[in-house]
Amino acid sequence: MKTIKLVLLKKEFHSLYFGTAIMIIFILWSFLPGIFSPYNPKEMFSPWLPMSWFHLLGTNDMGYDIFSEVIYAASRTLLAGFCAAFVSLIIGTTLGTLSGYLEGWASEGLDFIINIFLIIPALPMIIVVAAFMGPGTFNIILVIALLGWCPTARAVRAKTRQIKHSSFVEALFISGIPESQIVLKHIIPNLSDVVFAKYIMSVASCMLMEATVSFMGLGDPTHVTWGSMINFAFSRGGFSRGALNWYLPPGICITLCVLSFYYINNYFEAKSKVVINEDQSYMD
Repeated sequence: MKTIKLVLLKKEFHSLYFGTAIMIIFILWSFLPGIFSPYNPKEMFSPWLPMSWFHLLGTNDMGYDIFSEVIYAASRTLLAGFCAAFVSLIIGTTLGTLSGYLEGWASEGLDFIINIFLIIPALPMIIVVAAFMGPGTFNIILVIALLGWCPTARAVRAKTRQIKHSSFVEALFISGIPESQIVLKHIIPNLSDVVFAKYIMSVASCMLMEATVSFMGLGDPTHVTWGSMINFAFSRGGFSRGALNWYLPPGICITLCVLSFYYINNYFEAKSKVVINEDQSYMD
């Protein structure tokens, strides 16, 4: 049985390698765009040039090199995804831990708040709030983070409840250890597997939300992202001219980036299941 589990885990390594390889490429694009980009994204050429060795993806209606724009857009898209996911992670972990650890009206009140935010349709609300707050990278990150923390809070709350009623935490209570020390040194560290998994998938979710908001024309007009590239292609004649070289590459990049997070998370979930099953077999 153990051999079968190890074989299954070994198969998941392929997912990890695939996801990590794609993510490394996008991270290198983000930090070193000048090395991979043949031109400055604002350098102008003749508009609507076809794909060639000089312009791998051609040029758009303004004469900008599309391949260079795709590379430079990676940094803003990843920045929005990572930052929004991190802020939502902090909010979700804090509220989820408090809701799971506390008892009585305090726990029920926090749980009620989490449930209220869960039933709110996130994407329409993000679009409405983003339109109200106005364009800007900071505003987009803040809006996505403030409306995207609920799944993390829900998962952390359930895990905190489970840890709180475990035998080793009850032994700490009996020993007279302060509650603040129990939460900070024993409960929160044991939430790392749930928090890490939620963060990985939150980055992918936040990137999709940012791309959607940018496609709606509510993103930062001063910085190009993959979502805004698709918006420009749609609003400036790229779709009507059938310029696949303009609107398909950013969409493919978004898809590959989300898939990379999925594959990385898939490996760690499989590894966690193997560890849990082995622990249960040992206890039996």
